Amino acid sequence: MTEAPIPLIVSRIIAAPCNRIFAAFTDPAALAGWFKPNADTPVEILTYEFRVRGRYRLAWLLPDGRRPVVSGTFEEIERDRTIKMTWVWEAPDPLAGVPMCVTFHFERSGEATEVKIVHEGIPNDTACTVHQEGWESTLDLLSDTLIEGQAT
Repeated sequence: MTEAPIPLIVSRIIAAPCNRIFAAFTDPAALAGWFKPNADTPVEILTYEFRVRGRYRLAWLLPDGRRPVVSGTFEEIERDRTIKMTWVWEAPDPLAGVPMCVTFHFERSGEATEVKIVHEGIPNDTACTVHQEGWESTLDLLSDTLIEGQAT
C-alpha cells in the first residue's frame, strides 16, 4: 500500500515587516545565513536565479558528512506575499526524485508578519517529521537574522 503524500504546514509570527522577510529570500548571500536546518549546518548556494521559472540548487553539509542537495524552479513570486517553488532532493537522498512543492506565504500581522510554509508531496510520516523540524529551525534562524539586523 502506498501512502498518500502529506501536506506539512509550519507557521510563525516574525517581528519584521513583509518586505524585510521577502528581501531575505532575494539575496543568495543573505539566504546562506539562515536557510538551513540549524545554525551549525552550512548551506552552499550552487544556483540561485530568484525569478519566475528561475532555477535554484542548494547543498547542506551535515555534521555526519552527508551533503544533501535539493533543486527546483521558482513557480510563483509575488513580492512581499508569496514564493512558490518546486522541491526535489537529489540522489543519494532517500527522497531523491520525489516531486514536492514548497510555498512561503507572508501576511502582515500588526507590526510583524506571519510566515506560513506549505510543503506538499512529502511521501511519509518520517519524512514529514524531518522536514517539519528543519522548517521550524529555519524560521527560528530567519527570525534571529532579521532581529539582529534591526539592532544595527
